[in-house]
Amino acid sequence: MTALNSELLFNMFEHAATNILGNVELLNELDGKTGDGDHGTTMLRICHCIEHFLEKREGNWREEIDNLGWDVMSKDGGSAGMLVGNLFMGIGEGLTREQLSAEETAQAFQNGVERVMHFSGAHAGDKTMLDALIPAIQTMQEDVSKGAELEDMFEHAAKAARQGAEATKQMMPMRGRAKHMGERALGHIDPGAVSMAILFESFDEAIHLVH
Repeated sequence: MTALNSELLFNMFEHAATNILGNVELLNELDGKTGDGDHGTTMLRICHCIEHFLEKREGNWREEIDNLGWDVMSKDGGSAGMLVGNLFMGIGEGLTREQLSAEETAQAFQNGVERVMHFSGAHAGDKTMLDALIPAIQTMQEDVSKGAELEDMFEHAAKAARQGAEATKQMMPMRGRAKHMGERALGHIDPGAVSMAILFESFDEAIHLVH
């Protein structure tokens, strides 16, 4: 598979909503170790935004993904909603044609992660969702340089996101409520990173089902 189009992207979001909805309790449980215990509930609201977007979508995909990002931010006032909303909006900025090559797709996703970094002020190693997102995007760019197909790129990105999430167990939190725990947060995985790993695993699953 060489191109990303609106039908495939919408399928990817549909799979993401389904899989995240199935992990709401887990995400709340993980967040309860270092935070307020409501990250799963936040992601539940985000999934409802995705479901609404899939039901009502019309017009071009760039506008639709941008609208989804705004909807996510308007429905959830917390930091996770703001960051995920900006991730989606950044991806939307890269949807400049009806079909995107693997290289253009990687750039669109990089746009999204760069927006998250800009609005969060967080970096790799801060024990946040970026510790899953950054490795995923780096892997996508590396695959593009090797001429990889779309399905291979997302398969590798999903694995990198999961590995990045697991690595947060050994990180000291530098952002949010978790930072006040200091060393007590060691050994606990970041729930935001887990939700982003699920997101990329869902994208990979959707692409391989089509392929």
